[in-house]
Amino acid sequence: MIQIILAILLFLNLLLYLVFFDVILSWLTIVWLNFRPKFLADIIDPIYNNIKKILPTTIWPLDLTPIVLVFIIFFTTSLLLSFFPEVVPIFNNLQNNLRI
Repeated sequence: MIQIILAILLFLNLLLYLVFFDVILSWLTIVWLNFRPKFLADIIDPIYNNIKKILPTTIWPLDLTPIVLVFIIFFTTSLLLSFFPEVVPIFNNLQNNLRI
């Protein structure tokens, strides 16, 4: 069971980094550099579309979907870590070892 929770937490952590990368790439359109890898769009867009179906997340030129997704990831991560406290030291150790 611990391995499944760790896999979910690592997936959520990876998804968080992909969302941040996607937001930074979207800012490059301000200087007319429209670059977004297909693999990133294939992973992130279905999640964004599901959030947009539930919540109206656009305020004129701003799309707040990444912010909502980051809040969902943080909430899910903290919920998992509070329900399974035995995973916390293992997850923290993995996070420290995976950082560059």
